[in-house]
Amino acid sequence: MGFLSKLFGENKEDKALREALNHIHRIIDDEKYQLELVHPAMKAVLESAPAYDKDPNGTGPFGFTETNPIPVNGPIGQLAYLSRLETQAGQRILFHRLGAIGTVDVFEAVTFNGSEWFILFVDLYHPRRSRLTPDGFRFTKDVAQFSGFHKFCEDFPYDFVEKKASERESGLSMAYIAISKVSEQVQNRVFNRPLAHKAKLELVKSRLSSFQAQ
Repeated sequence: MGFLSKLFGENKEDKALREALNHIHRIIDDEKYQLELVHPAMKAVLESAPAYDKDPNGTGPFGFTETNPIPVNGPIGQLAYLSRLETQAGQRILFHRLGAIGTVDVFEAVTFNGSEWFILFVDLYHPRRSRLTPDGFRFTKDVAQFSGFHKFCEDFPYDFVEKKASERESGLSMAYIAISKVSEQVQNRVFNRPLAHKAKLELVKSRLSSFQAQ
C-alpha cells in the first residue's frame, strides 16, 4: 500500500503536512473551530451571547476603552483578531494580556518595528469576532498567524521566542508567526516604551481587577 500510495497519490509525509497546514488554517480563521477549542461550559456562554461588531451601548473610542471593547469569540478569538490588525502604515502588532477590568481583557501592543504602542480592550464573551477595527487600524491581507499571547509577558516583547515555545503543549505554537519576523528587532532592542505610553500603562494597571502573572 505504501508503494501504491507513492505511485498514485500523496505519501504519508505530504498528507501529514497538508493536515497540519489545514489545522493551522482552522485555528487562525475558522471561528466555529475556535469555539471548539474552549471548555464546553465556556463555549455555551459564548454561543448564547449576542453577535455584533460593536456594542450598541458602547461609549468612547472603539477598542481603546473598556466601555467600548472589541467583541471576539473566546481566548483563541482574541489571538485571531488582534493578529489581524495592522496600522495604516502596514505594521502588524505584537501583544500580550495585562489582565482585566471586570469582564473586559486589556492588552498592550506594539508594532513590529517598535514605532507605536497601544493599549487595547477586548470582550471575549461573544460567538464571533468583530468585523470592525479601531481607528488607525485595518485588517492585514497577510496570513494572520498569531503574533501575541492571551497571557502576561514579563519582558514584553523581548520574551516572544520563549513565550511562543511555551505554546507547544497547547498545540498553538505552529499557528504563530516565524521567529524571523521579529528576531532582528529583538536583537537590536528597538522596543522602547515612550513616556506617554508608560504613564497610560501605569494608570491602566492600577485599575485592573485581575492580573495575569503567568
